[in-house]
Amino acid sequence: MTKIYKPKIFQVKMGWETYLVIYFGTDDGIGATETARKVESLGFQCNLGPVDFIYKWDHKPTKAEVLSLGDRLCKALHGSGAVFNLDTHD
Repeated sequence: MTKIYKPKIFQVKMGWETYLVIYFGTDDGIGATETARKVESLGFQCNLGPVDFIYKWDHKPTKAEVLSLGDRLCKALHGSGAVFNLDTHD
């Protein structure tokens, strides 16, 4: 008799993340390297791919927490000429 093996499917829950895409300014702003340093100092990890940085949450963030993260980004990037987009989901 032939045994049929069914593969087991494992689903790994990665948790909540905020994805950051930055558009660098060119008018007397700071360079890309300095901008990246400022973003990483807020807890973001540099990423190669469709998003520039990822912030990993250890819990489901509230709207206020995500907006607070955006406020800290605004403060850190003030004067850089950069604009950004945040996208948070699990």
